Amino acid sequence: MRVAYLFLSLLALIGFQMELLPRLSIGGIKPDLFLFTVCYLCLKGGEGRGALIGSSLGLLEDSLSLSPLGMRALSFSLVGYLLEMARRDLFLDSILAQASTLFLAGVLSGLVSLLSLNFFLISRPIGSTFFRLILPESLLTALLGLLLIFVAQSLRQLMARRYGSA
Repeated sequence: MRVAYLFLSLLALIGFQMELLPRLSIGGIKPDLFLFTVCYLCLKGGEGRGALIGSSLGLLEDSLSLSPLGMRALSFSLVGYLLEMARRDLFLDSILAQASTLFLAGVLSGLVSLLSLNFFLISRPIGSTFFRLILPESLLTALLGLLLIFVAQSLRQLMARRYGSA
């Protein structure tokens, strides 16, 4: 049952990222639901899985996009590892703290990808790419994450009121 749930969740993630989020793009920049998932699972998940979760979802996103294979895997595994290491020290009871963490994770992931591209493949201007692509994408991802976290918490509270404790 757990494998079926994981498979259906991944299919839903792929469907939303590939079909729904392009319609939410602003100026060609869209939020990254894969990064949101990495952050959520690393902050809520078990011990010792941050880098594995990040690299797995990064490879999945790389395989579905035109980016070089392993680019997102590298940045997501670093984000997952750092979030897992910092999880105990972060105060994440506030929705705004969670969205801020997601924003910073997006900035870190974008910078790692940009620096890797510059080092291994093609040279892109760091300053303009940072301000025109990485910051807006991180902001959109954080805003989408804020919305998703708010909806999830509201549903959890509604279920708790309706069916007792949840």
